[in-house]
Amino acid sequence: MQRPPVELHRLISQTVVNPSLNEQLRCDARSVYTHFGIPADQQALLLADPRKALATLNVHPNLQFKFLAVLGLLGLKPASIQPYLETPHGQAR
Repeated sequence: MQRPPVELHRLISQTVVNPSLNEQLRCDARSVYTHFGIPADQQALLLADPRKALATLNVHPNLQFKFLAVLGLLGLKPASIQPYLETPHGQAR
């Protein structure tokens, strides 16, 4: 059985509170992985295909979302909740 990727979870959590880490990760992921003690086999997976690696390593979907966002790999269109706020949702009729 594969052990949980605790070092990777720690790294992803740090990207939320340390924006300078995000740039480091995009520019030199290998050194960031090494700094956080991510095992070599996991580093290889992440460097080859981050999306597939996260699924293979059973990283929680919320953390996958955050990590792929940091790497700029989400490809989501910008969205706004403003239209929702402007309509009377949930009001009794």
